[in-house]
Amino acid sequence: MSHNSAETLPLTPPAIQLYVPPAARPGTPREMMWALLRVMRPRQWVKNTACLAGLIFSHQLFNGAARLGAVLATAMFCAASGCVYVLNDICDRDKDRQNPRKAHRPIASGVLPVWVAALGGLGCLAVSGLAAGYLGLPCLVVLALYLAMNVAYSLHLKDAVLADVLVIALGFVLRVLAGVFAVHVQPTSWIVLCIFFLALFLGFAKRRGELAALGERAAAHRPVLGKYTLGYLDNLLAVTATMTIVCYAVYTIESPQVNDSMIITIPPVVYGIARYLLLVMVRGGEVPEEMLTRDRGLLAAVLVWLALCIYVLYGNVNLFNETR
Repeated sequence: MSHNSAETLPLTPPAIQLYVPPAARPGTPREMMWALLRVMRPRQWVKNTACLAGLIFSHQLFNGAARLGAVLATAMFCAASGCVYVLNDICDRDKDRQNPRKAHRPIASGVLPVWVAALGGLGCLAVSGLAAGYLGLPCLVVLALYLAMNVAYSLHLKDAVLADVLVIALGFVLRVLAGVFAVHVQPTSWIVLCIFFLALFLGFAKRRGELAALGERAAAHRPVLGKYTLGYLDNLLAVTATMTIVCYAVYTIESPQVNDSMIITIPPVVYGIARYLLLVMVRGGEVPEEMLTRDRGLLAAVLVWLALCIYVLYGNVNLFNETR
């Protein structure tokens, strides 16, 4: 009897113990500094360039004061998003330890102690608050909304179907609004709607890519994926892609800030969205910022679109001989 008990005893610990990577001990001060930077995910900060949209489309690209405001708004969101990523990893550290793929994250592995990560997050919060205070009350309100929304996301909404992607989309809208307020112009409703639907499109595309790549393991990777299906996400992608194109097309002909020559920027937008759908639905891509830099067709579409926008906005181009 005792022999059988001794044989079954070793089977118990793996079922109840968390997976922790080897050498899970606090790092040296230098290691903790680099670990904190990793937690803040600087690679994701490319999303914050959405703050520059207001600078470009308000014809103030060569205005020094406006450039400073737009750069400060971008820096504000870089610091704020760093704070959000720290909070998210602190909240998820126990779950991450159970996942061999995520257990090596600095906080989950123990290389970066929670108190050090929290201090770093508070530092980012202070930097973003100072930048927002300098830019004015509208930017301060936008920052407060962004932080409140992402705290709710980290604590609950990331596991709520549809709300998880909606929060991401609203985050992009707030970035654009911050950039617009930073250069002291009024936001255009159609471009805000375009950004909203584009962000929804990218968010649903990422969920589809994850679900297709992980299959039955998707829910273990991200619990909310268990609430989606590929067919449902395909329908959402079709709707959001269409709305993005329609809203942008209306913006190019209805915005008081541009002339009708902006319609020449529509083709690269359509191509870029169609190309992205190809990458997600046929080739299995899932990470927007990586596909943007790795896929030549998608990168070319973005560069052509940007070049055409600058050409029309700053070259006094008026192909239809109309004025606003």
